[in-house]
Amino acid sequence: MDYIASGIYIIGPLAVAIMLILLAIMGKRLGEALELPPYYRLYYVAVCFFIIPLPVSWFLLVTEAWGIPHPEPVTGLAIKMLVAALPMTISITFAVVATAKYWSWIWGELRGPGKEGSKKDAA
Repeated sequence: MDYIASGIYIIGPLAVAIMLILLAIMGKRLGEALELPPYYRLYYVAVCFFIIPLPVSWFLLVTEAWGIPHPEPVTGLAIKMLVAALPMTISITFAVVATAKYWSWIWGELRGPGKEGSKKDAA
């Protein structure tokens, strides 16, 4: 059962990496259309932070399935945080920054018509 879990563990992060690559492709097109700086590169940085720790964390999961002794709970938690959680957090932060840069114009569009419409109705 641990072998299945170690294989399934890879699927989720790979799906997120594929999503980030798709966002980078769409961000490049959107940036060209809106003449924005190349913020889509932040998505590729996010993919790197997401993919690079995967082999290490997968290896830690597989060694657990092979029955290699576990480190102490505190040490194991620290290793998991440094290997998996911290890089993925940095990755998602880069992706959120790129998304905010590309889609910041939409907030003005969403707020703009509502304010103008209420002024027209009041007059």
